[in-house]
Amino acid sequence: MDTDALTAGAAEPYPSGLMDWSAQTKFYPPLPREDLILRPRLLNLLDEALARHPLTLLSAPAGYGKTTLLAARAHTLPQRSFAWLTLEQEDNDPAHFLKALIAALRRANPLLGAPAETLLANLSNPGAQARQVVNVLINDLLENLDSPLAFILDDLHLVAEPIIFAALEHLAERIPPLLHLVVGTRHDPPLALARLRARGQLAELGAAALRFTWDETTQFLNDKLQLALSEKSIEVLYARTEGWPTGLRLLATSLQDIPPADRAAFISSIARTDRYVFEFLAEEVLNRQPPAVRTFLLETSILAELNPTLCRAVTQRQDAEQALDDLYRRNLFVTTPGKRAYRYHALFAEFLNQRLSQELPERLRDLHRRAAQAQANSSRAVPHYLAAEMWESAAETIETIGGELLREGLLDTLAGWIHALPVSVRETRPRLLHLLGSCAWEKGELDTAYRFLEEARAGFESAGDDKAEGEVLTDLANCAMLRADVERSAALFDRALAYTLSPQRRVQALMGRAGLGFFRNDLAQAAADFAAATTVMEESADPDVLRLLLIRLNAGYAALPGGKERVERILQQARVHFGNQISPVRVIIEELTALLHVWRGELEEAIRAGQATLAIKERLGGGYPFVGVDAATIVVDSYTARGDYAAAECYVGRLFEGVKHVALVEQMKVASLFVVARSYWLQGRLEQVRDLYAQICAAEHPGELPMDAGFRARLQGMLAMSGGRYVEAERALRQAVSIEDHEHFSTLFGSSRVLLAHFYVARGRADEALTVLAPILAESEQRGMRSFIMLNGAAAVPALRLAVERGIHADYAAHLLNLLGVGGEPRPVFVAETGETLTPREVEILRRIAAGASNRVIAEQLVIDEGTVKSHVHHILRKLNAASRTAAAARARELHLV
Repeated sequence: MDTDALTAGAAEPYPSGLMDWSAQTKFYPPLPREDLILRPRLLNLLDEALARHPLTLLSAPAGYGKTTLLAARAHTLPQRSFAWLTLEQEDNDPAHFLKALIAALRRANPLLGAPAETLLANLSNPGAQARQVVNVLINDLLENLDSPLAFILDDLHLVAEPIIFAALEHLAERIPPLLHLVVGTRHDPPLALARLRARGQLAELGAAALRFTWDETTQFLNDKLQLALSEKSIEVLYARTEGWPTGLRLLATSLQDIPPADRAAFISSIARTDRYVFEFLAEEVLNRQPPAVRTFLLETSILAELNPTLCRAVTQRQDAEQALDDLYRRNLFVTTPGKRAYRYHALFAEFLNQRLSQELPERLRDLHRRAAQAQANSSRAVPHYLAAEMWESAAETIETIGGELLREGLLDTLAGWIHALPVSVRETRPRLLHLLGSCAWEKGELDTAYRFLEEARAGFESAGDDKAEGEVLTDLANCAMLRADVERSAALFDRALAYTLSPQRRVQALMGRAGLGFFRNDLAQAAADFAAATTVMEESADPDVLRLLLIRLNAGYAALPGGKERVERILQQARVHFGNQISPVRVIIEELTALLHVWRGELEEAIRAGQATLAIKERLGGGYPFVGVDAATIVVDSYTARGDYAAAECYVGRLFEGVKHVALVEQMKVASLFVVARSYWLQGRLEQVRDLYAQICAAEHPGELPMDAGFRARLQGMLAMSGGRYVEAERALRQAVSIEDHEHFSTLFGSSRVLLAHFYVARGRADEALTVLAPILAESEQRGMRSFIMLNGAAAVPALRLAVERGIHADYAAHLLNLLGVGGEPRPVFVAETGETLTPREVEILRRIAAGASNRVIAEQLVIDEGTVKSHVHHILRKLNAASRTAAAARARELHLV
């Protein structure tokens, strides 16, 4: 029997938070019938495929026993060694498919699938990131699957969505060693089967293998069913059915109801008919049933899953439970695991539906009405309301549950339902238009989204529904912002915030307008909106509101007055609710934690948190390019500030990978490129600095943030300083300071004032250096933002030492020097191996050699002549008995000097 005969119990709760609107029978293989013919030939073929190939494909037309074979093998396996999923038409929605896939795994083994499940819960459009979900699943299986697992996907032919096949292909080509994927389908799926065959990864069982042999046919009809047919009769039946299992099953059902004396005539009529054998036989079976049974079959054929309650409602028969049991005993293509839930074989259900439409067309709408009204779950009622053309009931139900479907990411399902309604119904219901606009928005179809949202807004305005109008105005504002219409977006946010909004919507609107404040350089408005959004979140005590706020945070909010303290409060709450998840929200938490450590000057902690962010992001499959984009930047910056340039270099590739993915957000690109350029400048790698400077200049565009111009000016000054173009250097660095004083944000990446002070110290202009440095030292100390100084790394050291000498915030400057690892004067170091002693200056230079600095860079950092550095290096190598700078660096580590 084929997969559509599959049934399972509905008593167990639906797994993993998946919406309870699909038949739970899909997660279980059907129990074998008493008259099942065990086919060792096929079981051996299947076992061999499972043992030798990661993917097994059973591809044959309906009725070839694919499900029967798979279920027979599944029932012999231990509970945790297989997962079962029967696909349905509803699974053609990528979100529902992914949820069902994970739910099947979790039902088989609760230790599997949790990270992917959490990830799905955080996605508004899972279809757009299906590959990333599969990557997370693969990583999870690699880590937690400790014994072989056969994952059986049945009825794949009911899926047509390319996104789903792309996800399956990705899984098949990267399948974990202990997972075996088994697919049952009526035709070959659009997967890379040729490539899988060539690699020896694919086993195939087709119709030729699945059809009954002559011996199996004889065994089934005469040995199992005791029909006592002659060899000639079996020959006729075998020739007519060509070993088709369902055809033989239908024949057996008819023959069992025919007296032995009349069977030869019946078989003769089969041999003469030109009709499709299934249609002929199914009609024979149907017409031989008592009228009450026949009617019951036709009326219940509209149900995807049969249970006594639904059948009683649809047929109006109080004995529905007894009738179902009778169908099973009669072998009318119904199977059950014994938990009071059933399904018809797909071919038989299709046949019954056709007959119902032909014989009782006037009753179809009434039957679907009864089915809809009997459903305990509203989501299951909608298809019946639509089939019954009960447009108002369907529309009301969709309006009620539409928000939940959006949260589940079931965009195709929701939009499909709404589009199934007459246009006249949609146009008079702004809530439906709002839902359509939201679906389009989540799928990135901004023009379509804007059109539906504007129609919805007009409808709410006409209806006087202020609350709903405020909500749709928030969505319109976000849509306008992504369409780069900043002024329109700002106006829409202003209008939305004038209405009474839910906490979720108010946080969305406030943070949206705060984000615009950075683009418009209206930092006062950004600060006020951020403060208001934080208050709304804290007063609501709702984790969903917290999540909304969290995903809109970035480093810029800490630069606002009181911003760092608010970010710290938000993170404290976020760790309570989301701190143990493997999800995009967790990535944000770890990344912001790393940023907090950087701002406080806690470089070791920042590196660890940044590395944790990258590790979690990797477990998420490498997706979500806009999440965790600063993590590699944080690690590079922190290592650079410590002078550990080799370690910083290890993360530059990760940083550039992130920049590549966010190239459309140029301000993020410029800041990240500047971080690498500064690291290279501190190492004296000027050619690479020039290349990065060229990229930053090429990224200039009219809509960029003001800080981008500051980064360009800063880097221009640094290159000019290294090139001896001192007039240009001073002019560029002073321009960078002026921009920084105006926009404030770029200080988070280290203040340009520190670089200008470094320049003045190098030029012997100590008083000017202190004049430039003092304000940022004071602000850094007052706000606890040590990063303003420390992220400039070794370039900050000469100016800080000058501040200590001159008593300008001396204690704080000395503390920063200690944090940078250069606090206090180095002490002489005795080298036992050679009997030599390194002077304090030689120790200082040796530390910089170990950090990878060139003579030129060391000269600039210590503000001494390059020839002097060369002389010191010569003495250091001699005293350490080192043949090279690399050997000297190794000895420095042995002496615990670095």
